[in-house]
Amino acid sequence: MGAMKPLNAIIFLATILLFAPTWLWLGEAWLGDPYYSHGPLVLLVALYFAWTRRQSLARVTPAPSNWGLVIVIAALAAHLWALLWRAYYISALMMPLALLGLLIALYGWQTARRFWFPLAFLIFMIPLPIAERVGPPLESFAASSATTLAQWIGIVARNDGAQVFLPNSTFTVGIPCGGLRSIIAIVTLVALLAYIVQGQWWARALILLAAIPIALSANTLRITLLFAIASAWGEGAGLEYFHSWSSPVLFLGAFALVLLLAKLVGAGQVRWDAVLPT
Repeated sequence: MGAMKPLNAIIFLATILLFAPTWLWLGEAWLGDPYYSHGPLVLLVALYFAWTRRQSLARVTPAPSNWGLVIVIAALAAHLWALLWRAYYISALMMPLALLGLLIALYGWQTARRFWFPLAFLIFMIPLPIAERVGPPLESFAASSATTLAQWIGIVARNDGAQVFLPNSTFTVGIPCGGLRSIIAIVTLVALLAYIVQGQWWARALILLAAIPIALSANTLRITLLFAIASAWGEGAGLEYFHSWSSPVLFLGAFALVLLLAKLVGAGQVRWDAVLPT
């Protein structure tokens, strides 16, 4: 940690090691869960922003607070309970909370505030059990919205739940095509963007909130284009020549719209003091 005292560094390292089973679970989830394959990148970004703030640990006079110990004890208790019930995502959520408590206990609230973003950003690396609950409604929405848009541009299409029927083919919009993966990825990226750009708090909150409808709209457009290609050249053309590369292209398009919105609301410039070491 550079500016951190050796004893404090040992305390932080010991706390992180207490979550060893959770780190193993995270590694397996990042490798096996397509919704959270970006987890290692989130961790690297959080570590970078923590590193840029390391000098503040030496520049300020420590003002330890016992409330930090309360937070640490509560977080570790919840962590142990989660391990007992194998609710690893709850355990993972307790990691940033425990680290925040340590900062408050060792350095005080003022110093801990400088580390709020890297700690909060860690939440985006944690696989939450939402696919089973959010996935089915999203797949139905994606199927119905894409069918409506396809009909609007003159394509003969109808849907029954997640199934979409064209004159020459039938598609089932599964959970992976429902837009959840795009939502998780773009919200993670836009959360980083909202933090590093200049602008009023409401402007940065607006671009973060807009990420979800923009991601859903891009996914609807992608599926509609797939229907259009399949309607003109057959199901194979849509699945083989469009489906695989369309997702990253439309994702980049969605992020470009977020950048445009950020510029329109006066949040188009980077706060270099938030990005570079201070």
